[in-house]
Amino acid sequence: MAAENRVRKIIKSSLKLLATALIIAFLVQRLGWESILNTVRGADSTWLAAGAGIFFVSVILGVVQWQLLLRNRGLDLPFSRAFRLYYVGMFFNNFIMGGIVGDAVKVASIRSHDGKGKIGFAATVLDRFAGLWAMCGFAVVGSIILLNRGMLTHGRITTAVIALFAAFALFAGIMLFLMAKPLQKLLFSVTDKFAVCQKFRIKEIVTEMLIEARDYKLLAAVAFLAVLTQFLRIGVHVLTAAALGLLTVDNFQYFFIFVPIIAMMMTIPLPFGVREAFGGVLFALAGFPSEQAVIMGFLASLTGIAVSSMGGVFFVTGKIYTKR
Repeated sequence: MAAENRVRKIIKSSLKLLATALIIAFLVQRLGWESILNTVRGADSTWLAAGAGIFFVSVILGVVQWQLLLRNRGLDLPFSRAFRLYYVGMFFNNFIMGGIVGDAVKVASIRSHDGKGKIGFAATVLDRFAGLWAMCGFAVVGSIILLNRGMLTHGRITTAVIALFAAFALFAGIMLFLMAKPLQKLLFSVTDKFAVCQKFRIKEIVTEMLIEARDYKLLAAVAFLAVLTQFLRIGVHVLTAAALGLLTVDNFQYFFIFVPIIAMMMTIPLPFGVREAFGGVLFALAGFPSEQAVIMGFLASLTGIAVSSMGGVFFVTGKIYTKR
């Protein structure tokens, strides 16, 4: 059985690598290798370095947010270990081409070496949820501003904005459930009736993620950190656009709509290149030069990959398993 699972993982990884290679080959064929090189060479390295810098700051803030949620759940990890685990998670998310693979690695380490897998899972899910909630909030505010200005006229962009509002409503419902005891009791009364829910300990896992509405300090701290962290992540894309000479006063608002959409796609284990190409299409629809918009997406992703590559070192050297 273990060998069969290993073969499946190898096949899946191989298919993703193949898909990535095909996507990149298609883009190179369509954009032209010379055009890509000239665009990259013309990028301002100062802006790219600034993007890498604020991405690293966002990582530090993300570590603090995750550590705060772990502590609230009952697991007080030292900052050094939380930093390593968080970094390893980012490394896997970027290099294994799956937005949740890194989260699974972090939880597995906590479960194996701290014996608190449910706490690690709950804190990690809440951490991811807070980030998506903040991103979605930016997107909704940006969409409302551009709608008022009559700047969202393209049908496909409008469809994307509608999807964002639907996602925001979904997140609001999840947040309400996490804080409203009547809704929690209703769900548990249903799950208690099914043996499969009891087998997978659904009630225990969900209970770990519940939030006390009166815990204002935790909610305020997590909200502040999530908003600031995601603002900086959006800033990486903005600075990448500046490096390519694409940023203007009239178009910077689109980053607060399209980057959150791309971020939400990160929760799906898609091959590298799909999100970047999709993001390029969105920015092209908003008036950005199509070729440069695609390259902008790849450069922004490569910035994150470069900064998170240290996570690979932590993983290989086994530093994430250092006990308290």
